This record gives sequence, structure tokens and C-alpha cells, in this order.
Amino acid sequence: MTNSIPQSVWVTAYASVMGNGHIVQNLPCQDSHFHQHIANSVWSIAIVSDGAGSASHSDKGSDFVVRNTAQCFEKIISEKGWNSPETLPSAEEWRTEAQVALQIVWQRLKTFAEAEKLTLKDLSCTIIVAIYSPFGVLMAHIGDGRGAYYDGQSWKALFVPFRGEEANQTVFITSDIWNQEGVAKYLDTNVLVADIQALALCSDGCEKGSFRVAVYNPNLQKYEDLNEPFDRFFNPNMEGLLQLHKEQKTQEEINALWADFLKAGHQQFKHEIDDKTLIMAVRVPVEDNVVAAE
Repeated sequence: MTNSIPQSVWVTAYASVMGNGHIVQNLPCQDSHFHQHIANSVWSIAIVSDGAGSASHSDKGSDFVVRNTAQCFEKIISEKGWNSPETLPSAEEWRTEAQVALQIVWQRLKTFAEAEKLTLKDLSCTIIVAIYSPFGVLMAHIGDGRGAYYDGQSWKALFVPFRGEEANQTVFITSDIWNQEGVAKYLDTNVLVADIQALALCSDGCEKGSFRVAVYNPNLQKYEDLNEPFDRFFNPNMEGLLQLHKEQKTQEEINALWADFLKAGHQQFKHEIDDKTLIMAVRVPVEDNVVAAE
């Protein structure tokens, strides 16, 4: 198939690291992530899953979910061939495809739980999927976490995370939501058509340092979650990744530097209790395309 838009080069960074709480308690990192270019397409896929802190094996759950989600969504892209703005799916078509794919992942997770002699609750985790190209993003998510994109002018939120009535309460792919009412309420999907210069996904362990999430409103006399990406956080990192591309750093070298940054390269990250995952992809200007990115 001939693409109407030339292949773009992206420089990417992705890592999951333990928060201070899990380091102190000697617990595994419960976050997982996945990133990969989808062969024979203009698309790449980014996935973040945050395992529930209260679930005994959520590290296994999040790892299983990102791998199987990647497989299901890559299959959709390979079969559909949405390789230009004109061929993008409608919001309704994309929602149907995303729902079917995530229900397959949920069914596989149930089988995995039975084989491991675990319950679905033991594997509780959120899921964020962003399939991105220079001209748009196909997004699906269940639960919390954050997403942002840069359109060449400013950073904008990719979605609104789900928050329950109680503090730190959210919903998981493993929750009892796979019915008509549950899917309508808890599965968020979107087809975004825009000039995508950069994209980022993160678990909630990174949100306080990268988004405006707790801003006091004196009129309401309470704190509000504005869900606004910090330009002063994302812009320097965007420039830093482009510089690493110019220096022809390998993906392994970039990811190692990224993990160090998530551990202690930011004041908020340095003291964060929760696990931290951040995926960032930046489109390389044509004049800087000196090497092929992943």
C-alpha cells in the first residue's frame, strides 16, 4: 500500500522505574510500558499500564496487559491500513475496534489468572493506548494516568483520567465494567486529527511533575485538577531528546538516561512514592533526520 504521507522519523524515550514506596518495601515495580513502530504503516504505538498498589500481583497484570494490548492493536492497524488523514476511522468505528481489542485482552487475562491460580483482582491494572502518526492519534484508556501531545504551538491533554469519589480511587481493565453501562462510562476513546509534533504518556507517578493537577481555586475554596500539561516540563525534554538524536544515541542509551531522569532528574520524581512510567516521542525535523529512529 502506498502512503500519502512520507514516513517520519521520531526520537523516543521510555522507561518504568520504582517509586520510593516500593523501594522501601522491597516490592516490584507495578508499572509496565510498551513502545514500537508498527511495520508497514505510518503509525507507532505507545502503551502504559499502572498496576494497582492494593493488588498482590499487579506487576504481572500490567506486564501481561501491555504485551497483549500491543498485539491486538497492532493487528487492527495492520489490517485496516489507516495510513492517511483521509482514511482515518470515525470515532464510532474506532471505539468499536478498541472495545473489542480490550475485551480480548481482558479475556486473555482471565485465562492467565486461572492458569496462575490467581483472581482477576490480583492482577488489577489500568491501560492507556496511544497509536500516533504525524497527522493524528487513536487513543483508548481505562483508569487514570495522563497523556499529552504537542501540535507545534502548545502542549494539550490527550484525555481526562478517571477519578473515583474517594482519593486515589480509579477503575481498572480488570474491574466489573464489561457490560453496556460499564463500557459507556469507563472506556474512553478518541480519534484526534492534528499536527502531532510530540506525544507523551505517563502513569500517575509522573503527573504531579508534568501536569497541573492540584491548583487551588479561591472562589470554590478547593483544589482543582486542571489536567494541563506543563510546557516548562515537556519543552526542555522535547529539546533534549532531539539533541540526543543529533548525537546519534542508541535507543538503549536514551532509555537508560530516561530511567535515570525518572529516578532523580526532577525534584518531584526524586521524592515520588509511586512507581513512575513516562513514554515520550518527538518528531524529528526533516533537516535533522541524520539517523533512523525506532
